[in-house]
Amino acid sequence: MLSVLLVGLVSCDEDFNKDVAPPQSNDPETVRDLNFQVALASDVTSPVNLQGLDPESTLEMITVTSGSSLEEGESLYYGLEIAKTESLENAIELPTTADDQSAVVTVADLDEAIKSLFGKAPNANQVYIRPYVYVQRGTSGVCLTANTVGPVTVTPSAPEIEEAYYIIGNMNDWSYDELIQFNHSGGDVYADPVFALTVEVPANCYFKIVPQSAKDLGADNFWDGKILGTAIDGDTSLSGELINENAQAIQIEEAGFVRITLNMEEYTYTIELMDVNPFLYVPGDYQGWDPATASQLYTTHMDLIYTGHLYLDGGYKLTTAPNWNDTDYGDGGDGKLDANGGNLEAAAGFYYMVVNLNTMTYSLTATTWGLIGDATTGGWDNSTPMTYHVADNTWRVTTDLAIGSFKFRANNSWDINVGGSASKLVVDGDNLPVTSAGNYTIVLKLTNDDSSSCTITKINTTD
Repeated sequence: MLSVLLVGLVSCDEDFNKDVAPPQSNDPETVRDLNFQVALASDVTSPVNLQGLDPESTLEMITVTSGSSLEEGESLYYGLEIAKTESLENAIELPTTADDQSAVVTVADLDEAIKSLFGKAPNANQVYIRPYVYVQRGTSGVCLTANTVGPVTVTPSAPEIEEAYYIIGNMNDWSYDELIQFNHSGGDVYADPVFALTVEVPANCYFKIVPQSAKDLGADNFWDGKILGTAIDGDTSLSGELINENAQAIQIEEAGFVRITLNMEEYTYTIELMDVNPFLYVPGDYQGWDPATASQLYTTHMDLIYTGHLYLDGGYKLTTAPNWNDTDYGDGGDGKLDANGGNLEAAAGFYYMVVNLNTMTYSLTATTWGLIGDATTGGWDNSTPMTYHVADNTWRVTTDLAIGSFKFRANNSWDINVGGSASKLVVDGDNLPVTSAGNYTIVLKLTNDDSSSCTITKINTTD
């Protein structure tokens, strides 16, 4: 072709092709029409529930009826794509085995594809399938794309995981009204199937697990729900499998605090015997890194959730004892705590701190404090501000009080407030009474719910 073109462009009499063989040519091949009819196989025309199926077993997904005859040496193969929508957006290819009439997948491969598309929850999901038909002859072949078929309804094999679980047993007198809820991250229970609880138990404590669906049946009927336990009554194993058919009670022999962890994807439990100290110590730059003289957080319910009020300025850590001999907690990254982690940091200020050792998380809220109540000049609408004294770690104010009541709150908001009695102030405690109007000096000493207090000193009478 190039030679012919050059002849056309250059007026020349020389035959440039005299020593070149003429180009090879083949007779055109006969065009073949290949006709295949693709349909859903009977295995998947009804809803498919993969729960309890053998992962190595197979399901026939499509059947193929050939309207054309294959020639000698030709064979058929099939491929499958599966997706959420008929448009096949973000489709996943399914491994298949096939004969001349059908495409087959394993339960395990289909299960994995459904979970990749929809997550692990055992919901009935609708999917669409696009088959491919490959006609192969020797080392060459052609791929024919069939129309999308479906929808097919498939439920993956994940176990049922409920939104919440509760403990019932000797620790709460087997009382429905005293059920104790397991802690959870609050996310998707199929992405995070772990529930945990720290609780104090008596010696030889028996218990079972109440799922949310059973609790919802009410006090008279909750035992009819799917209560979880073990196969053997009084099983003292510190780990094992949970069942919900004829479930028996688990037993903890030693009295004290224990941490019970449930993995509801695996339906297993573990029990950790704990030596819980009601205090966490917060040594740091603000006081010379001495745990023995550090501010303390307190766990009111012995549930490993510690709270307290303290002044910080620079680096600090948390210790489980008033020394450095036991575990200390520091910065684990991403707002998490880690045993023997790096120093935590805080700008100079007074804070309300919450530490949850169940989830290894903590929070700091900078606070300024004031009085609120009908005994104060601001009533129940506006706090009367107090002044912080670093030297003795107190908040102070001198103000007029009328007959009535008041309490203390942070940041002119009700998010953090304390009340109760002057000798013991606790978060969300009762109002403190004022029985005689006058001018008062009030000194607030905030530490934690075990030892916070205040003094209310009348300077002169105004009534």
